[in-house]
Amino acid sequence: MKDKRIVFVIVLFLGVLFSACSGSGNDENVPINIPTGDNDVCCSQDDEILISQILAAYNEVTGLSRQSAGDYTVKVYARTATLQVGYNDIYFTVEKTGSGRHVKDFTVSDLSPLMDMGMMKHSTPIANKLDQIESFPIYHTWVAPLMAGEWTLSFNYRIKDLKGTFSGGTITIEPTPNEQVWIKSFKWNDVTYYLTLAQPQDLKTGVNPLRAYISKKGDDGTLPYLPASETFTIDIYPTMPDMGNHTSPNNEPLIRQEDGSYKGQLNLTMTGVWDIHLHVKDAAGNTVAGGEELSGLYWTISI
Repeated sequence: MKDKRIVFVIVLFLGVLFSACSGSGNDENVPINIPTGDNDVCCSQDDEILISQILAAYNEVTGLSRQSAGDYTVKVYARTATLQVGYNDIYFTVEKTGSGRHVKDFTVSDLSPLMDMGMMKHSTPIANKLDQIESFPIYHTWVAPLMAGEWTLSFNYRIKDLKGTFSGGTITIEPTPNEQVWIKSFKWNDVTYYLTLAQPQDLKTGVNPLRAYISKKGDDGTLPYLPASETFTIDIYPTMPDMGNHTSPNNEPLIRQEDGSYKGQLNLTMTGVWDIHLHVKDAAGNTVAGGEELSGLYWTISI
């Protein structure tokens, strides 16, 4: 089992680097300090080492992490300490406050991001669930803020027999770098939908696996916008606006998967700014939004 978990960490989720200093800016070969005690509710020493190596690739989210719940501390991690407009992976763990060891038995639910603009409040697209990373006490989800500014992020938790709610954790959402656009909206049958490009920072030259989500805004705009139940197909047409809008071959449309995500293939032949034009079609092949080639519905990325 130990060998199996070590292999799992090497290929873990989104290409997390198997290094205790990855993403932290520290020098290599920095020893990991594994606290002791609390064996009844916390992970084994072997698991603590693997958990620390996984989390070393991420940063605690400023304004949201290290919230106290009785004898426990809830920590929230992401790629960077501040979240950005558009897609963000986030991870939850719980530590025993006295020892710093990770608690085995906890869950997080009902994630609710909210932006208060004074005259109105609104939520944003999020995942429809949190997934546990194998058997480790780390829960992953994603959130895609629509705009930069101050947001609150509330959620419910259960830590062993202790239940509660964290509300009003304020976080600052930063603009996307270099004026990139990772989330766009369209209307269909008088309902607003959002197209969220997943993990745009990982795109590079060459053929890329592409993943996205289509979320649906409900009648109450303060409730999270969950992935839509309808089945769509999204044709993609990448162009380079600074290079005469030339395109690239070997792109494949985004097709809905069993988990509600949309997966396809994107070929980026060179570095620079790319507009990924989108043509959304319903299950019968009818146009829902955007259109062929240079449609007005597109993501913008920079590689």
